[in-house]
Amino acid sequence: MIANRALGWVPAFLIAAVLGGPAPGAWAARTFIDIYSPGARKIRLAIPELRPLEGRRDPVGLQIAQVVQEDLARTGLFFVQDRKSYPENPLQAGIRLEEQKFPEWLNVVKVEALIKGGYTLSGDSIVAEMFLYDTARSAQELGKRYQYPRSSWRLMAHRFANAVLERFTGEKGVFDTQIAFVSRRSATERGEIYIMDWDGADLRRVTRNGMGNNAPSWSPDGRWLAYSSFKSNPPGVFLLPTNGGREFRVSAANAQGIGGSFSPDSRLFAYSEQIGRTYQLMVYDMATRAKSRLTRSFGIDVSPSFSPDGKKITFTSGRSGGPQIYVMGADGSDPRRISFQGTYNTEPRWSPRGDRIAYSTRVTDNVSIDIVTVNPDGSDLRRLTGGQGKNETPSWSPDGKHLVFSSDRTGRKEIYVMTAAGTELKRLQLGQEPAWSPALQ
Repeated sequence: MIANRALGWVPAFLIAAVLGGPAPGAWAARTFIDIYSPGARKIRLAIPELRPLEGRRDPVGLQIAQVVQEDLARTGLFFVQDRKSYPENPLQAGIRLEEQKFPEWLNVVKVEALIKGGYTLSGDSIVAEMFLYDTARSAQELGKRYQYPRSSWRLMAHRFANAVLERFTGEKGVFDTQIAFVSRRSATERGEIYIMDWDGADLRRVTRNGMGNNAPSWSPDGRWLAYSSFKSNPPGVFLLPTNGGREFRVSAANAQGIGGSFSPDSRLFAYSEQIGRTYQLMVYDMATRAKSRLTRSFGIDVSPSFSPDGKKITFTSGRSGGPQIYVMGADGSDPRRISFQGTYNTEPRWSPRGDRIAYSTRVTDNVSIDIVTVNPDGSDLRRLTGGQGKNETPSWSPDGKHLVFSSDRTGRKEIYVMTAAGTELKRLQLGQEPAWSPALQ
């Protein structure tokens, strides 16, 4: 199916891989196709271990290949062929175009795309050259040269995987993004904020106050990380500069605050603040530091999330009894309930694409909680998790293709990631309340 919107190009031979038709042979034209369409099949890919261009073999060559493989496989778009079937020793084979045995890769290994690479280690640095080849056309489709600190080899691998995905789809990948979350990793911790890579690696601790922290949230420009904390009395909402600057409290000093989310331009921050016996939504202007009230209900209003155009906010409210999902104007006008199945619906998050809202719901029994998505008007409910424990706090990847969430399906709270269709599920780390970062530079 030819896409109405050009999601990306693929070499003409890959039309067969994506659409299931015959290979067009020597026809080398390119076209735009939607490889995310329901009828698309996975593109077959080979990723041998990177070879040392100088000196001895180092484990980093295989590690880079494995990270690229895992990144691409978890999109659900690629099938990476088992390395045992490869026709050559990667430590001896060449990486340049003229050195490739394309007929063997295409006809014997039966892959349509091939990634080759090599590296040089020098002191604390790593230099890598990586290529994407079209095996049907015997052509190079992508070539990159990277120089990074040796400790940043994972970031290098993620960024090459991003480049490969963009070459196929026309859309930037999320493989070099991060996820903030809450975790208790010792008997003395009450819940600290941590950050990890999108695949669960490179764990870093952010807070160290020992008083209990939750509800992390990134600004779309990547400059701020918001979170709630019990380190103050009453507990409040704090904004922490990601460049290492000094944090400050957003919620009133004499009122409890609960974390929220930023507007798409990072100019506004919406959160919940205790007013009397209720919690109401507030908005904080990052430039003027002025605050204004958005909701005036008799219930508890929490968990605001802006639409990608900044014109609307979805949130949770108890104004009708139990927690339900609402949508209103970004100025607090015209609040409308959009959830009507189940008595417990909470933690809505608007997709960066604007077409879906994800939230947690209890719809089938009185025990399990599942992640669902709906259209912004509440229609077309799709259940993404299958009644295994409590699945909560969904957060979208910046491209809207994946969701991260927490689940206790194994008996303890852990972070999972899946595609927006609920497939390619992977467990990442011990923790809860994940928040996906924007695309980072």
